[in-house]
Parts: sequence; structure tokens; C-alpha cells
Amino acid sequence: MVLLGEVTPRSMDYLISFGERLSIKLISSAINDLGRKSIPLTGKEVGIVTDSKYGESKPLMDTTRLRISKTIDSLFSKKTIPVVGGFSGADQHGHVTTFGRGGSDYSATIIGSCIKADEIWLMSDVDGLMTADPKIVKNAKLLKEVSYIEAIEMALFGAKQIHPRTFEPLLSKKIPMRIRSSFNIENEGTLVTASTSTSVKNTVKCVSNVRNNGLIDVQGGSMVGTPGTAAKIFETLAKAGINVMMISQNPSESSITIVVKNNDLDKAVSALEMELLGKIIKKLDVTTDVAIIALIGSGMRGTVGVASKVFRAIEKNKVNVSMITQGSSELNLAFVVKNSDTNAAVRALHDAFELEKIN
Repeated sequence: MVLLGEVTPRSMDYLISFGERLSIKLISSAINDLGRKSIPLTGKEVGIVTDSKYGESKPLMDTTRLRISKTIDSLFSKKTIPVVGGFSGADQHGHVTTFGRGGSDYSATIIGSCIKADEIWLMSDVDGLMTADPKIVKNAKLLKEVSYIEAIEMALFGAKQIHPRTFEPLLSKKIPMRIRSSFNIENEGTLVTASTSTSVKNTVKCVSNVRNNGLIDVQGGSMVGTPGTAAKIFETLAKAGINVMMISQNPSESSITIVVKNNDLDKAVSALEMELLGKIIKKLDVTTDVAIIALIGSGMRGTVGVASKVFRAIEKNKVNVSMITQGSSELNLAFVVKNSDTNAAVRALHDAFELEKIN
């Protein structure tokens, strides 16, 4: 690295995996000191095999399942407690790969699904999933129970304590998971299951927010009625390594609006200008420093009047909405506001849907 004057993605993954590699030795030693037999293992050593997308790798589950089952079963038969480093695995060439921010949660569910665990616990510094960010809403409540799908939406829209892909390995196995606090072990936290109890009837369960994004309005008359326009835009952004957080298309098909992180905004605009400006794109309008506000809850599905209730609450607080989308699943309703309006919007919606009374 000194000779090259740069750090490659592969080298970076190797370097940033050292925190977990060192900590597992400490935890394993502490368990041994308590009189129990333990051994530290990296993700590579336990058998997590991934693709080679450094910084955001995905496990090759068939191979991973075989290797982890063999390794863990052997240790359990010897009454040995494995302490596994999260956040990383290794590709088929043996190079260390990482899962990205929050990837230790993902490691836990990968391993849990491979050994057919009865339940998985994620321990963190929070009691569980909340109805809103308690830093914004003082009377935010702990959610006692949510479904996998609701939890995935919460992770995508701002639940910072969860990696968005954490729940993927659990879907087919239907393994329940608890999100609990290491500092408040008497609290049972949030139970995440395949489907929530029928006694939980709230239309909305959570108001999430993601700040510091950029909005790009892609315009062009030649886009109207032209098949594959959106595909070309997404392909261009994907090649540039840009993650699109939201998308909305004008009914006239003359414009497509997308939201990306502020950090990716310049790169996204440059990619679109170089590849498509003057072809299918006539103009790009950019707005910086916007926030995504998302209402999440399976109870919204088929419920009339959710959107009107949202806009009444927002209007009372004089918050302007730049963009709004809702998926066909009706599991979330997301819209874009200025960063500076985030707190007002979240509080207004939390009050409007009476989330302080949840559970």
C-alpha cells in the first residue's frame, strides 16, 4: 500500500476486519477464564463464503451452509463455544470480504439460519426498534413485535442498528429474532417474526427518517413513450456504484425523479450527464440536503385515508413535500422534505397516528 500510494477495495476489507478479529480473541479468552471451553473464529474460518464485491459482499448460501454446519456441529459435539467475528467472510479465492456497515448483524443471521437456531438475539446499545427516533420524539415507544418485512423496511429507512439484509437468511427458515440492549437485559426488546400477532392492529408502526440525500429530477421530452428509459438510467447509475433510494415518475413520462445519498450526488449527476445528456435526457435539476420520511406498517395495506391523514398533519406544520411514493405492497409510504423540516414532520406524523399508544 505504501508503494502504490492507495488502498484497493480488497485491501481495505482486509484492514477493517481487524477490529472483529481482535475482539473475538478477548471474548473467547474471557469465556475460557470462566471455566468453559471456547475458540475464536473469523467469518472465513467458520465457513462464510461470499462473492467478491468488496465492501458490500453477499454470502453464497449453499456453500456457506455446508461449511458452517460442519464447523459448528463439530465444535458443539466437543462442548466448545465458538466466538465468531461478525462483519466479514471470504470469497472463493480466500480473500477477506466485508458486508458493510452493520454487517455483524448479517453474520449472526447467516450463521443462525445455517445451524437452524431456535432464536437469534441481536444485542446493541438500544432496547429495540422504536416508533420513531427518540432523539426527535421524546415519547417514542419500543415496538414489542414486528414482522420481518416491516423490520426490513425500517432498516432501509433509517433504523441504523440493523443491516438491511439482516433478515434475508431468516425468511425461509422463519427463525424468530430479538433485538435487545446489552445494557438493559431485563427488557425483552423487539421480537421480529414471520408475521406479527393479530392483536397488534396499528395502521402505522413507525415513522423513520433518512437525512442528507440529494434529489435529481431527470427531464426529457424524448423519454415520453420510449421503452427502457428508466432501465438505462438505473443501468448508468449502477455502473457508477450509485444506490437509488427512491424513484418517482411523472404520469406524462416526461421526467423521472430519483433520490440518492448526498455523498453520491456529484458522481450520479456526472454519470448521467456523460452517458445520457443530449440523448434521452434534456435537463437535470438537482436539490441537495433533503430527507426521506417513511411511514411503515403492514396495517396500511388496504386502509383508506392514510395519505390524506399524512398530508393534513404535514400541512398543519407548514412542511413542503417534494416527492412521494408508495409500493404496491402498501407497507410503506415515503416522501421527501427539506433536511430542516425533518423533526417537525416526524413529530407531526407520530402524533397524528398516536404512536405513543402503540402496543
